[in-house]
Amino acid sequence: MRYSFEQDIPFVDEAEVIVVGGGPGGIGAAVSAARNGTKTVLIEQNGQLGGMSYAGQVQPFMPNHINHKTLDKPILGDWIKAMRRYLPKSSQPITPDLSEWRDLAIVSKEAAMLAAEDLCLEAGVKLLYHHTLFDVVKENNKISAIILLGKDGLSAIKAKVFIDSTGDGDLAAKAGCEYEYGDGKTGDCQPMTLFFRMSGVSAHDKRAAGDEINQLYKKAKESGRITHNPRDVIWTGYAEEAPGNAYFNATRICGKNPLKAQELSEAEVEGRAQVRELFLFMRASIRGYENSELHSIASTIGVRESRRVYGRYYLTIQDYDALRKFPDAIARVHYGVDIHSSKGEGCTYREMPENDWYEIPYGSIVARDVDNLLLGSRCVSADHYVNSSLRIMPVVCSIGQAAGMAAAISVKDKKEVFEIDGVELRRKLIAFGARLDNFEVIDKVRTSWDQP
Repeated sequence: MRYSFEQDIPFVDEAEVIVVGGGPGGIGAAVSAARNGTKTVLIEQNGQLGGMSYAGQVQPFMPNHINHKTLDKPILGDWIKAMRRYLPKSSQPITPDLSEWRDLAIVSKEAAMLAAEDLCLEAGVKLLYHHTLFDVVKENNKISAIILLGKDGLSAIKAKVFIDSTGDGDLAAKAGCEYEYGDGKTGDCQPMTLFFRMSGVSAHDKRAAGDEINQLYKKAKESGRITHNPRDVIWTGYAEEAPGNAYFNATRICGKNPLKAQELSEAEVEGRAQVRELFLFMRASIRGYENSELHSIASTIGVRESRRVYGRYYLTIQDYDALRKFPDAIARVHYGVDIHSSKGEGCTYREMPENDWYEIPYGSIVARDVDNLLLGSRCVSADHYVNSSLRIMPVVCSIGQAAGMAAAISVKDKKEVFEIDGVELRRKLIAFGARLDNFEVIDKVRTSWDQP
């Protein structure tokens, strides 16, 4: 059985640039577009910014730097710098002058959320919380408006350029863009994870118990005490963000499609079943955890992989292996291939050379099938392997930053996003503060999709 309805939908606003999704990519996109002089609206389905850094409780900003110098500037650095006002001095993720990055920037989710909102408001971004993307209105292969679902019903908002920072590529899919999903061979996605934190852990015993945890965990699985979690080890490597706290990237929810609401709901339930089981096991069996309690559980499950939208350039593992550089690069990546097995046990890693990187070209963030749509999150045009490398939050923030800059150029110069000179965009990003200098322009090659 199906239902249909007709409804007059009011237009509630008009912008020059609309960004859908308030995670790291959306923050980068909205701040960049607004700082470059466009009227920018950021749409977020939750009541706060941060995406996985807040709702998903993904507290480590994974390393994308060489010799402790970040490859992600300026907005990521501005965001972390803005977190300082909400963090004790003992929890600073980087040095005061932003020059020396630790291997992992461990951040407070509350500080990340507040600082992200600060950046957006200071840049003049209009924030529209508690609005979910419902549909799009298209005219002549362009999005003319998006329809949103809010507490008071459906509403529409117009713009000239749209940026998909949803992570899952929701806007692109609703606009009719073709996309890939999961591993091209099997169709499987990386598993989802529900992060959680325990408090009341003995600081003296916490680190010493690392090997012991996994030995006892293995025995618990063999004896049937652990039945929900398919993982072969428990990862506690991000445990030092506060004394007495232990932070766990330890659950694995496999075989669920994050693009299907029913399966996503089932994944949340399964994730919490794994949290319950792991918490009770840790408290009963691991020294230092005898008096521990659950401190917090992420309010939203973490999705590593879903849609990858086709752009004007498709980035492949061959580009990764060749450490390919592009004249129209918009971001640099020094984080290796990192694929968590879709079956739950084991990971596939492919390390990067110590002092080198590959680049993401502008063509990978220009949607192929819609003329005024840019991709500003992990849904960029890349294969399964490269996606596992560029999906980390610092890189995604830089991807969004470039999309925001391109959107501003499109508005100011009255050009379609695919008409923008990719090399000129790169020069503007460098002037903006991005780490994209020291490059050669190949004669007559202005964008990655012009290359043979």
